[in-house]
Amino acid sequence: MKLKFIKSQIVVSFILCCGCSFFSEEIKAPIHPEDLPKHYSINVPRENPIMYCWTQAFKDDELNQLIARSLNKNLSLADAWTKIVQARAQAAIAGSNRWPSLSASIDPGLTKSKSSINGTSSWINDFSAGLMSSFEIDFWGKIRAQQQSAQLEFEATRLDYQTALISLISEISLCWIDIISQRMLEELLQKQLTTNTTYLKLVRLRFQKGMVSALDVYQQQQVVESIQSQLPLIKAQEKINMNTLAIFCGEPPQTVIPVHRKHLPSLGELPTSGIPADLLSNRPDIKASWNRLQAANKSLWAAKANQLPSITLTASGNFQNDDISHLFDFWFVKLAGDLVVPILDGGRRKAETNKARGLAYQRSINYRNTVYKALKEVEDTLVQEQQQHIHIKALIKEKETAQKALNEARNRYNKGLNDYLPVLTQTLTVQRLERDIIQKQAQCIRYRIQLYRALGGKPPIDRVSHDIF
Repeated sequence: MKLKFIKSQIVVSFILCCGCSFFSEEIKAPIHPEDLPKHYSINVPRENPIMYCWTQAFKDDELNQLIARSLNKNLSLADAWTKIVQARAQAAIAGSNRWPSLSASIDPGLTKSKSSINGTSSWINDFSAGLMSSFEIDFWGKIRAQQQSAQLEFEATRLDYQTALISLISEISLCWIDIISQRMLEELLQKQLTTNTTYLKLVRLRFQKGMVSALDVYQQQQVVESIQSQLPLIKAQEKINMNTLAIFCGEPPQTVIPVHRKHLPSLGELPTSGIPADLLSNRPDIKASWNRLQAANKSLWAAKANQLPSITLTASGNFQNDDISHLFDFWFVKLAGDLVVPILDGGRRKAETNKARGLAYQRSINYRNTVYKALKEVEDTLVQEQQQHIHIKALIKEKETAQKALNEARNRYNKGLNDYLPVLTQTLTVQRLERDIIQKQAQCIRYRIQLYRALGGKPPIDRVSHDIF
């Protein structure tokens, strides 16, 4: 007897060792924190960032109100929330398989029988009620792996929602900056139009006195008409931006969204960016990609376990009688265990395992790609903002020099020392630079917004409420 017990232990230990070897495969992440650069190429504060909210960086109540208005009404964000609801339900469905199922049935029946010998017929009542339960023993951890995979997919979907929330805030901020810059350009064009119209009147007056030729009039008139032709495009772009902002706020186009600010906000110091490895924990899209990789590994486990035998326990109890008043006088109980061993399935289970393995490798590659893209986004925005500041300073110096050249050209023209062409050339240069400076300053702020988005952080989820169910 003792020898049989030892043999059985040996057999069980052998099966468990084989099972551990069979399930040991796991697709690893192709990148680790120590594989990333130790610092960014731009010297930035290295404190670990906790939360990024560029609305606080700009300290503008108007922008804060726009974002607060959009958080609960944006339709794309609400759509992302429905995916969370679905993923949570799917995780609950997968987890329900770990518990026994229990169902009840009531089956009243009426049977008519007729004898071919004497031609008599009779009706027979048949009443039955019962309970049935079944439970699959999760010997290989298949059901547990399926539940864990669904839970990880749910967490990934929740992180997708955070990514969408960060993107929404950044898109609203970008649109807000675009509207302000378009209005500043329109105001500048109106001033330039007024100035050039005044000079056109002066040139015409000099032409009437025979002091200049008609060419000077035509050249100055061309400048006026050039500015007038740009105004409709500026107004159209502002209207498009306002329609886009309305969509972000969950409103139809043509809805008036209040934007009253007349000047671009000023930028402070660069935010604390930490080190590149901090992105692994600060970027919700990276964490979502990691969770999906882990979910794929759990699905691979479940696919492998599906190739092995499974044991299902069933229990049923029935009450049956031809008189409903005595239904519970007769009953029987059935207990059974089913062992299902896959033998031939046309290679379906093996193909499912290969498919799950391929998905895990794909998500491993996606994880590396997501991390590298995140690093690139931060590096790009840091470099772009730094060089944009240098570019703006150079533009301002160029504009100052061009203004001096314009003043000199006008003085020489008024004294009759040169024709109108130098005045025209310098006027166009100065006015072009004035417009460029506004556009470049707006672009610099866009880079800062993109930097905040690239650094990730914790979005204000507690301020969001979707009443969709």
